[in-house]
Amino acid sequence: MRKQNGFTLIELVVVIVILGILAATAAPKFMDLQKDARISAANGLAGAIKSSISMTYSKAILAGKDKSPSGSYVCNSGAATAECNGSTDDAVELVYGRPAATKEGILRAVDIEVEASSDTPSTEWVYAAPTSPANSIAIWQAAATKVTGASAGCGVIYEPAKKGTGDVINAPKVTVVTDDC
Repeated sequence: MRKQNGFTLIELVVVIVILGILAATAAPKFMDLQKDARISAANGLAGAIKSSISMTYSKAILAGKDKSPSGSYVCNSGAATAECNGSTDDAVELVYGRPAATKEGILRAVDIEVEASSDTPSTEWVYAAPTSPANSIAIWQAAATKVTGASAGCGVIYEPAKKGTGDVINAPKVTVVTDDC
């Protein structure tokens, strides 16, 4: 009797078919990991923005600058002076006590490294004014799709506080956009 060395052709075909079926069912799950990571990063940024709004508003109340529609500042470091101890690099621009939708407002309050939208950004985060809503700022990862509106792109849109009817001040709005992640 001869000893069998190796696999038969049928055994090899069966193994290849099984591997093909596993690859067809598992590959789509792994393809979406980048999308999930971008969505998670946008949600994390939204959380950081909301925390920054609360902290800045608390500082503005303590400094008596929570009613002014614009032109007020509080310091990220905690000192509530317009000059921020002689440096404007730490001053957060306010609108009704909350960060304005500017680089000197919400982006300074969140304290992330960010740059204006360009073809070759050198930071992880990028910002620009979206087409809508008006007077807002959009922030997205440099590798993600640019946020151009509330339903286009992959990132966050920050709308500053606004005066409502009477003496009511509408709180800032933070929208996570995940349509094109």
